[in-house]
Amino acid sequence: METKSEFLSEAMVKLLNYRVEQEEYSSRIYLAMSTWLDDKGFVGASKLFKQYSDEEIVHANKARKMLLANGLRPVTPALKQPKQDFLSLPDVIQSALAHEQEITRQCYALTKAAHDEGNFMVVELGLWYSKEQAEELSKVQYLLDRLEAFGEELSMLRRLDDEMGQLAS
Repeated sequence: METKSEFLSEAMVKLLNYRVEQEEYSSRIYLAMSTWLDDKGFVGASKLFKQYSDEEIVHANKARKMLLANGLRPVTPALKQPKQDFLSLPDVIQSALAHEQEITRQCYALTKAAHDEGNFMVVELGLWYSKEQAEELSKVQYLLDRLEAFGEELSMLRRLDDEMGQLAS
């Protein structure tokens, strides 16, 4: 397999491989959250976070496919173990927001680097990731808004868990 691409600089290749790694790590984070939620009886929230985990693999494949389309073999990353324990359902949701904010910063950096380099193919992918992040932030903000509006009493968390289960497709 080629190690260089006419259309992807070494910097772009590194950023795209990083995107694969970070999206796969996001999947692992959400899988750990889903598992913790299921263990604690939040079946609806667990289902929703499992769906989020699956979506992150789709996101990783976008960058992977761009590398392959340019004759480059993507790196299959080693992933560190994500956090396994959480304090509560609100803690999971707040942790998800912090994570999505970091991923958004990364996607902006990818888009900016591609734009600065004049690599419009990667700019387009970066814009797709950025648009996706707007949706991700909105989904988590919705859950935080529900917590703020109705509180964190057990009966309210039970209702939120049911609602989260309905949000999962």
